Amino acid sequence: MTVRTAAALLIAAVAVRSAVAQTTTFPVLDITKGALLPTLQQLQPVNDWITLNMLPATIQGPGDNTSADDPHIMYTGRTYNEALIAGVIRLQQGDTLRLKVCNNLSSYEPTATGEINGSYGSYTTPIDVGGINVFKDVNILANHLHGFYGNPGTDNIACDPLPDTSSECYRGDNIFADILPGSCNYYQYEIPTVASPGALWIHPHHHGSSSLQTHTATVPVIIEVNPDGGFDPLGSASCANMQQFFPADNSNEIILHFQTFQLAVFTDASQNIQNATGPIDDGYIANSVGSIAGDPFCCAGPEPLDDGTAVTTWDNTGDTGPDSGNSSSLLPFYTSGSNALFATINGAYQPVINMNAGTVYRWILVEAATMKWMHLSFDKPGCVMGLYSRDANYVNELPRLTDNIVFAAANRVELLIQCDAGTYQLQSGQGEFGIQDPGCASSHCDVINQPIMATVEVAAVAGVAPVPADPFGSCTPQRPAYQQDLRDTSLNATYRNEIVPNTGNTGLLNFTNPQVPGPGSSACSLNGLTYQDANAMQEVIGELHELSLWNINVHPYHHHTQPFQIVALPDGIDSDANNGSWRIGDWADTLELPNIGYQAIVRWVPGPQEITGTGYAVLHCHILPHEEEGCMMKTQILAKEWAPEPKPSGAHSQGGKAGLAIMVLVIFVAAVVVPVMLWKQKKKKRAMAAAEADSLVKNEYAATENARHEV
Repeated sequence: MTVRTAAALLIAAVAVRSAVAQTTTFPVLDITKGALLPTLQQLQPVNDWITLNMLPATIQGPGDNTSADDPHIMYTGRTYNEALIAGVIRLQQGDTLRLKVCNNLSSYEPTATGEINGSYGSYTTPIDVGGINVFKDVNILANHLHGFYGNPGTDNIACDPLPDTSSECYRGDNIFADILPGSCNYYQYEIPTVASPGALWIHPHHHGSSSLQTHTATVPVIIEVNPDGGFDPLGSASCANMQQFFPADNSNEIILHFQTFQLAVFTDASQNIQNATGPIDDGYIANSVGSIAGDPFCCAGPEPLDDGTAVTTWDNTGDTGPDSGNSSSLLPFYTSGSNALFATINGAYQPVINMNAGTVYRWILVEAATMKWMHLSFDKPGCVMGLYSRDANYVNELPRLTDNIVFAAANRVELLIQCDAGTYQLQSGQGEFGIQDPGCASSHCDVINQPIMATVEVAAVAGVAPVPADPFGSCTPQRPAYQQDLRDTSLNATYRNEIVPNTGNTGLLNFTNPQVPGPGSSACSLNGLTYQDANAMQEVIGELHELSLWNINVHPYHHHTQPFQIVALPDGIDSDANNGSWRIGDWADTLELPNIGYQAIVRWVPGPQEITGTGYAVLHCHILPHEEEGCMMKTQILAKEWAPEPKPSGAHSQGGKAGLAIMVLVIFVAAVVVPVMLWKQKKKKRAMAAAEADSLVKNEYAATENARHEV
């Protein structure tokens, strides 16, 4: 491409944008490469409220696009507080997190020239699934505190105190509360004193835009033990030796907040991203922006690298050579052609982590990705890792010694680590699990394959001996009351459900692969249904619930408001060889078994009501593009006195119709049973009324039975 052609394209692309976009400049966030690991600042409240503002920022880096091994992106995305990671929120058990979440994207919407016309709520449909399960509402926001054990915030319980504003305030994790451009929502999260300490995280959750926004807008949240009466898992006598690794000043803590950039290169100007078996999941995020012509949050970036074909530029003008330099593109994301996927830690690419030999550190890992899973290991021996918590739930015997960590999008892992002096490469996708699932041909099944996630520099310390095989010891931690052991097979689950499709197969469908039996591509479903406001799965407080999960080898299952316990895994998985993954008895809020397991059975007991409250939440696949496309189901947390009779084993609980069932039952008793009793007493004297009543009984009984079968 000549300089003149490039200049002409730049002028043409700029003309497509609105006058607002032409004059607006955004903060530039450079992804550094090989620099010291950034320390996340602690977010502080102002007038009791911590504020997250969604604002646009241009993100670029980390490389200079000079080789296929040097990834580079440049695009303008949606961020919190104009940062890739706004900071970290630290709380203690018993604290109340008062969070103000604002959507300030409205200032950048063109309104006069018609490119967007303020229609931030209009659908965008890169795949034609219709209805509410599409990529849409790219500038509408909703909020989710992932891993929060508490109230779903949908029962209109007033905040206390109310913020001095007319904005909405929700006492709990109300993901259904939209935050329109130019507005704010307030959230009051009450952290129970009995909550298990550990890592949570905040991310957007509006159905239709969460995958796009979560890409660059996430915040880790750390819950610490409250020394004044909070629940301490290490409070048992056997864990006294572990307290030394958890100093009050957190001086040995290192937070590693992972984000992934998975921005596919388009094959043609129609933005139709395909592979041999269907649409590439990675491209959906790009599509959701590119489908709005004139969106000012897109379109500038480098061209792809030479991939050996005759066509590599966005306008199909021909091969540009090894490095064409920057130009304007009509497509939202342009990346290096053969390395369009990479991960960052604390907003940095391949950062340097400094440690000292002889010191035991606590690593807190947050996998804030939208899709892919990770398999972390070191390039050589010398470091000993001991896993003690997953998803803010301590394991039953800690720590578990392992040389690798397997975790999916949304998982959090906490571990103890000690290394001998030397230089180590933290890598992903290089171990035995680091291959694509052979039964899945879609890109979402892939592990993050990055030979250098970070460089760990361990300084020598005089007099320090080599790391022993087990430097930590072991103990049995205490468990909070809401995590009673549910593995006993004699326990009979009152509510037993499955997550299955409506075909001969059982599972969360690999919907991008037409080779899998069931609904065709783009028909992601749970129990044969895409997401809808009705048909909620009931969770009755105080009752034992059991859920059979399928296809979790490629789909991470996430349950809002409360963790669940794994009570069954496929044969051979529950062994020390899988210490870096999941074991029977573990508690989780997001579960995937990549390349090692297809099915699991989980249990939990909702409540108690004073902590979880009642109301509505969701469960879903945490590959967020799948959630957008319908792999989500509403749940209804019910107090026991309002719950219908339990369904038979294997039935699908449809909470959306619970109210109808109760109403029909009341009508049946009042209008049928009582009149029938009176009718029997006066049978001889009221023959005509008896006949009419008999007809009424038959009709209403049939209607009631039909309603029951519908439920």
